[in-house]
Amino acid sequence: MALTFHLIPNAHLDPVWLWDWREGLNEGITTCRTVLDLMDQFPQLTFSRGECAIYKHIQATDPDVFARIEAYIESSRWEVVGGTVIQPDTNMPATEALIRQFVIGKSWFRKQLRVSINVGWAADSFGHADGLPEILHHCGMRYFAFTRPPQSILPIAAPVFWWQGRSGCRVMAFRPQVGWYGSSQLEMPGRLDEMLRLYKGGTIQNIGVPFGLGNHGGGPVRQQIQQIEEWSNKHPEVTVLYSGFGRFFRSIEEELEQLPPDTLPVHTGEMNFVMRGCYSSAARFKYLYRKTEAALVAAEQTAAAISARINTNPVNLADAWDGLLFNAFHDILPGSSIERAMREQVEWLGGVQHQVRSTSFRALNQLAAAVDTTVRKPEDNHPSGIVFLVWNPRPAPYHGPLELEGCLDYRPIEAYTGRPEQLPIALRGADGKSVDYQRISTEGTFGSNDAWRARLVTMANIPAYGWSVFEMAWDEKSQAIPASNGNARAVDDNTIDNGICTVNAPLGANGIRITRDGRDLFTDPGLGVVTIEDHEGSWGAMDEDPAKLDANVTRGQWSITHVRVLEKGPIRAALWVRMTSGTSWIDFTLRLTTGRDAIDCDARLFWSERSARLKLVLPGAKSAHYDVPGGSLTRTDYREVPGGKWVKVQGTHCDYGFASDSIYAFDLRDQQLRPTLIRGSRYASDAALGPDEQPWQPATDLGEHALRFVITGDIGNLPEMANELATPTVALLTTPSPGYLPREGSIACVESQGLELLALKHEEDGSGWLVRVQEKRGEKPHMVITWLDQRLDGGEVEPFTIKTYRISGTAAQWSIESIPEAV
Repeated sequence: MALTFHLIPNAHLDPVWLWDWREGLNEGITTCRTVLDLMDQFPQLTFSRGECAIYKHIQATDPDVFARIEAYIESSRWEVVGGTVIQPDTNMPATEALIRQFVIGKSWFRKQLRVSINVGWAADSFGHADGLPEILHHCGMRYFAFTRPPQSILPIAAPVFWWQGRSGCRVMAFRPQVGWYGSSQLEMPGRLDEMLRLYKGGTIQNIGVPFGLGNHGGGPVRQQIQQIEEWSNKHPEVTVLYSGFGRFFRSIEEELEQLPPDTLPVHTGEMNFVMRGCYSSAARFKYLYRKTEAALVAAEQTAAAISARINTNPVNLADAWDGLLFNAFHDILPGSSIERAMREQVEWLGGVQHQVRSTSFRALNQLAAAVDTTVRKPEDNHPSGIVFLVWNPRPAPYHGPLELEGCLDYRPIEAYTGRPEQLPIALRGADGKSVDYQRISTEGTFGSNDAWRARLVTMANIPAYGWSVFEMAWDEKSQAIPASNGNARAVDDNTIDNGICTVNAPLGANGIRITRDGRDLFTDPGLGVVTIEDHEGSWGAMDEDPAKLDANVTRGQWSITHVRVLEKGPIRAALWVRMTSGTSWIDFTLRLTTGRDAIDCDARLFWSERSARLKLVLPGAKSAHYDVPGGSLTRTDYREVPGGKWVKVQGTHCDYGFASDSIYAFDLRDQQLRPTLIRGSRYASDAALGPDEQPWQPATDLGEHALRFVITGDIGNLPEMANELATPTVALLTTPSPGYLPREGSIACVESQGLELLALKHEEDGSGWLVRVQEKRGEKPHMVITWLDQRLDGGEVEPFTIKTYRISGTAAQWSIESIPEAV
């Protein structure tokens, strides 16, 4: 059987990289117009193009070009592939964000271009997560074409293979072994020669040949078309045809019908690693992306749940999703674009954040108007109390610390001027009974001698997707909290304790000692930080050179220079610790709460280093199990690797978990887990530069940064702690009003263990709600959700699979059904 070369003309376009988004999107028009002109001239020419963000811009800006594209789609010469909004990074976005790339992208293509897409195309993304096959499968993708990592880094026995997920689902994958996703103007004859040499006499006779100028658009050019024609005439033994990814994959399937079932090799697990520096470059953007992503999902779930309870119209977050998904592009989120472009993308995400917060604010105010939020009538001439609607935006009940702050009168209470800590305050829960609390510092320090604004911390129980009402008031009859109601305390000027964990920070030490149940959580010197020399550019060691990857030269020494107890209990104790090295510093505010098996930490960092990276150091780690998109996995690679919201660590002293709201990069060497906080490389640079070289070139992330993390010995609850960190409980100070809903209640609750809820949203037509879950423990739980006081059983969920359900009906009778594909 003769070889068939499937020529796949394409034009990879980075909408943001060495240019900004305006230049990138407009180049999409120019590239497509140029390709269309060539297709008019060469009737054999085909073209493959993905990313609905590009198509949407063309439709809005140049309708004539869009109409010409439609015509060639109708004649099967223009292939729409990918199915995503943009070509995203596939190691760092959350599972639901990657699913939305396909859900939103495929929906747009189906409505606007009348095409159904089942071919994924990741021309230039820097590696692919272990759970991506699960995501592709659930989104209706049969095939997946990619180029990174190359064969030299990740050897796979054949260019076409099955990529199998942990649930057993699989997609047919293709990675060209000759060349890359594009081509230069002169290389086509040599590329075709090499392919003939490599594949002649092989088992598979259909060979994929992507080509076309790329990165700043381009596509096939006249010279390449002429070269291909000349080469084809010289090689009549090879069938050379202009094709597309879909036609190529379908030809492979037809060929396999005549071959043994095990013809194609099977690859399981992630397809990594490459461009490892991108897991931590441009941390300022990464921190914002992670928080925006979590806030958007939470706002959508909050609005959907509340609308179900009080029967309001669905909210439209399409623009917010478009903004978030565009910013997951594989040169934006990885931090490999120019400084000006990265700053503009930060601004874009800021707009998304505001829309998300406004959506949550409106939904919570609608709920507050429906809930009984009345307050007690004050005595004498005292002001009335202030009322909070506390909302839990997660599908599991919350038990933990809750902070409430507000003004107790319209002006400072003069009788307590100079002694504000003596102002008697009553805090009442949903049942009207007094709740124990501890006074803590207000966020602002203005008028510190005035009795006006107060901040309290209490222990709260908030139902899943539910609310609870709290009232705070100046009340001369209130009693101070008895010390016996909590066991968090300051032991001395350097130590806090809660009966489970102890945190000790001696001045001059190189680490913070943490114990759990009397045993050290970490080996010496305890929790610390280290600066590592890192002279590589934005992408890190692009060639995966072991010598570069293994470089571990430290710069400077970090030590504890300041310690102060900020909170002394009894509900919560807090210790502020500053560590410094040179002109950089990091502040840790470590908190221990009564009954909570965790150390909660707010970190603030001032970074002034170039050509270096800063790492947290958690010593005493033997292995690590990482949260990743679509699943989780244990890795043996000790070098820099990508991770998600949490890491489970098998420790030398005891096992523990780490979760953050910001960090994507980790390594595990010398029995130390080391999350990367900051990486001071040059913007969009592939040069290896020392700290003093080219000082006029700006380095990323100089200045101040803030993040939060949790360390816990309670491994079983680590994922939920990570969710609480990402989407914290919300306290809305609202207007007192009588409502028809009780002062505490729940809208929905996912009861099954082992299921992670990914999405709760309205259907597009507003006729029902969609719930998406993933099984992440390798078990077979039932999907059980309590929905508006009715218990709905969605049936068994196979290990590691993603499932989407539709809830419909009325308050009298809700129904739940599983639907086969993400929508």
